[in-house]
Amino acid sequence: MGYYLRQGRILVHHAVYDRALDALERWPSGRSRTVAADDIAGPPGRLQDRRYEAFPRLPLLWSLAALGIDPAGTTFVDYGAGRGRALLTAARLPFARCIGVEYSASLHAEARDNIAAHPPDRLACRDVSVVHMNAADFVPPAGDLVLFFYNPFGLEVLERVADRIAEAAAREPRAIRIVYVNPRRWALFAGRPAFRRQPIPLAARAKLALLGAGPIDFFAVGPA
Repeated sequence: MGYYLRQGRILVHHAVYDRALDALERWPSGRSRTVAADDIAGPPGRLQDRRYEAFPRLPLLWSLAALGIDPAGTTFVDYGAGRGRALLTAARLPFARCIGVEYSASLHAEARDNIAAHPPDRLACRDVSVVHMNAADFVPPAGDLVLFFYNPFGLEVLERVADRIAEAAAREPRAIRIVYVNPRRWALFAGRPAFRRQPIPLAARAKLALLGAGPIDFFAVGPA
């Protein structure tokens, strides 16, 4: 029932909000597909890990607002950027940079097309880019960070990504926050000492629970 409820909410978000914005894209980000094993950087992984699906825009904006941060001094990173939907959604806020990490060569190319074609007057962040590489090899950039995960890959890769995030936090004292959407509720981050639950206002949690599109966990990384 949980799966069908999430899919129903995603369809509602598409009908009332996302469809109009998909029409602005060269490659509509709402269209799901599975990429081929020879299209990706690194080990091919499981078939389900190569399935591309986009997260609705409004729940992402609500999640970013719930963090209560000043985006002007922060870099947003989307792990598993797909066709760039989350990147361009976050770029509506004045983040210092928005960076996507995508291991599919074809999805990376489509994301670059969508970024290039997006109306600039709709973006508050002017530094939007996407890199083609396996997320396990990506080193988080310097400065304050918001890291977004929408169920992007399996546990082995996620373990390595978590290691790199913890290493980045240890190298440089700064604010690192994570928005983690995962219907399967893997508790990987929750079991690591460097990852702490990020308090979120009750009203924001209720809004995401009632109108969102999947369970969302929030973490802060580094010393308390």
